[in-house]
Amino acid sequence: MLTFQYQYHAQLKAFVESLDIKSPESGVTFVVVRKAGTLILIAGCASHLHMITLPIEEECSLKTGKFTINASLFKMFCQPLFENRTRAESIHLNVEYQNRRLPMLTMMVNQTTWRDAQAIPANDTHLELLTTVQSAGFELVSKCWLESALNHTLAHPALSLFRLNHRKEQLEIISKQTLHTFDVPYQNNPSIDLQLDSASVAGLKTLCRHSRAHGIYVCVDSEVAYFSDEITTICFALRFDEADIKAKPIHYRVESTFSVHAGELMGELTAHSKVDTLHQQNQTSLYVSPEGILIGSATDKEACHRLFENKVPSNDAPLLYSLRATEFKQALSQYRKLSTREVFLQVLLGPDGSRVLGLYKDTGAEHPYSTVAIELSPQGLASIEETIEYHQSMKPAQGDLFSDFND
Repeated sequence: MLTFQYQYHAQLKAFVESLDIKSPESGVTFVVVRKAGTLILIAGCASHLHMITLPIEEECSLKTGKFTINASLFKMFCQPLFENRTRAESIHLNVEYQNRRLPMLTMMVNQTTWRDAQAIPANDTHLELLTTVQSAGFELVSKCWLESALNHTLAHPALSLFRLNHRKEQLEIISKQTLHTFDVPYQNNPSIDLQLDSASVAGLKTLCRHSRAHGIYVCVDSEVAYFSDEITTICFALRFDEADIKAKPIHYRVESTFSVHAGELMGELTAHSKVDTLHQQNQTSLYVSPEGILIGSATDKEACHRLFENKVPSNDAPLLYSLRATEFKQALSQYRKLSTREVFLQVLLGPDGSRVLGLYKDTGAEHPYSTVAIELSPQGLASIEETIEYHQSMKPAQGDLFSDFND
């Protein structure tokens, strides 16, 4: 008997989903090592390899050896993974050698229905790729760090190149043949350089999402990228366009500049999300004036606002912006990895009239560590100033809302 334990269903399901039945290398190769108590499943080819390493029980009938079975039939064996009612159950396959060197694997669906897969000699390409992976020079990188870096890609769905330069502590993303550069805002950055294409970035994201490990093993050169959490290993042949390699940066103009206490700003955004209607609306207003910064969220019936001191005022006239609250919070969450308390922000105006809100390590930083799409909302400026005036009149003892910062 061979049992795929339910604890590994997420990894096995991802493996099955990666199978390309039409590929010349469409079989699934089994590598059984009884002494180590492991079973390695291999699928794919040199341009996109997927492997998982699973434990096998002492009573498993498989012998040490290597063989391949039909991929579409293996997919049928794993069909229970995609049925909710059996999600927490293990998958069992009968194993019979029947005086043969290679086994027959059988799934008994019920007493009148069964599926047989006779093993054939192991796929040579898969075995060669396994040897390559086992000899690769992997480096361990924090999964939390990788996920934080990969969060930058959410704002660039058309990404074609993702590049990390550890010496400059910079991350570069190329999207639509335009270069976007970010400072890496962390204290302990890995000493590796990465250059990935869109397919390898997507694969790394999926591995991080499914993995329960704290670290991901990474090996990347100019032609191929390997990622592993010691259970799942994936490989991608890298493909880059010369135009992307030579992409030029966007030249922004600074429209407004300000700074806010990072923890208090995050606390206010969190408070907004606790009001169900504001949470559903997912919209934050940002009022920037020489006197201070007003962060708010409002519907016709509910509203939350808070004033912050602006220590680095730049624009002479007040401006009102709007941005998505979840994106703003996501960008701010990365700032927690810095030792500084104040977050420095700039609204950047692109040549096409689009705007982004850049978040910086400090006032001397050349590049933001994160950006968020933001829009100018001049139509709401008068209303927000009326709101400020209204609340001044409600609490005359408080005086001017901005008075504390003007003394």
